[in-house]
Amino acid sequence: MDLVAKSAVEMGKLSFQVHALGSPTEVMENYRFDVLVDMIMTAKMNLPIERPLHLFGAGHPMMFSLAVALGCDFFDSAAYALYARENRYMTENGTWRLNELDYFPCQCPKCTSETPKEVMDESPKAREAFLAEHNLHVCLAELKRIKQAIRDGRLWEHLEMRAHAHPTLLTAIKKLKNYGDFIEKYSPTVKKSGLFFFNSLGLARPEVIHYRNRMLARYCPPEDARILLLVPQTHNKPFHKTREFKKIKYVLQRLDKELSGCVHVCFYAAPFGLIPLELDEVYPLSQHETALPLDKETVHYVAGQVADYVKRTHYETIVLLHDSQHWDDSVKKMCSKICLKKGIRFEHVDIKAEGSKNILTRLDMILRKHLSE
Repeated sequence: MDLVAKSAVEMGKLSFQVHALGSPTEVMENYRFDVLVDMIMTAKMNLPIERPLHLFGAGHPMMFSLAVALGCDFFDSAAYALYARENRYMTENGTWRLNELDYFPCQCPKCTSETPKEVMDESPKAREAFLAEHNLHVCLAELKRIKQAIRDGRLWEHLEMRAHAHPTLLTAIKKLKNYGDFIEKYSPTVKKSGLFFFNSLGLARPEVIHYRNRMLARYCPPEDARILLLVPQTHNKPFHKTREFKKIKYVLQRLDKELSGCVHVCFYAAPFGLIPLELDEVYPLSQHETALPLDKETVHYVAGQVADYVKRTHYETIVLLHDSQHWDDSVKKMCSKICLKKGIRFEHVDIKAEGSKNILTRLDMILRKHLSE
């Protein structure tokens, strides 16, 4: 990688309109897509960002979205012909031997005109031509899907789907977290559509990193906030307009006017971590769908974000509404530990253990007790 970096720096000083990353073919042939990630990102981070990058030897459609997401603008390969010569049939999710197929899982002009058995009965030259044309159709179709995904703001979702085509691709996606800040820097902050969050892979996506960095650099809680009230995410969004939160809002409204302003409400939610009430409708905090139940890595990430926020702020008391049905004890444990270390008060109410009326009554008692002190 040091040689890739050195070459990129030196080549970047010259007035080329396009740069190319050479020598990754053997890496891809051996399915070392994690190494490919390092190679591409090392080159991108050391080249002028505005210059297109060409990737040599990238010829299988299942990895096109990875290359594009990493910043490759175009690529070439003879794989479509080399595969055809070996009776190998490409799809966007992998490769089959022609003699293994009973049906063609494709609707390109070639595959709708013949069956696998008919193609097998043809001459070697005709069979090779058939497969080469089909392989090109598959490559073109995948490029069009990627272009449309970019237009729709869903390249990451497309990338995650392709990552499950092969374990080594999934390994490569997991490595993107090492380059999260660089990728986020050059990614749009707003897109046409909301986000789909499936699992902890999505924690490396630019929108999540963007929010985390902006919260760290730019956000300060209200000056008169003495109590931080942590409320779990709800199924519907925005959170502050849901039926569940309206009950909590009623408790806050019953407090004396001067005291209600001392309670700062924040939601803890995947994948973003901690969401202040006043930011609840800012994109993409309400413009996303998350798969439940959450995996352990995601829960731990959210708990860590909440704990970091508590650590760097100056509340007198932390009150946690703990949703043990959908969350484990990570948020509670991390908050309790930080509060103990900082010497501030920590209270929690288990939503599952108590009825709705009891929760609101206890919350009212806790808030009034700490506000009066």
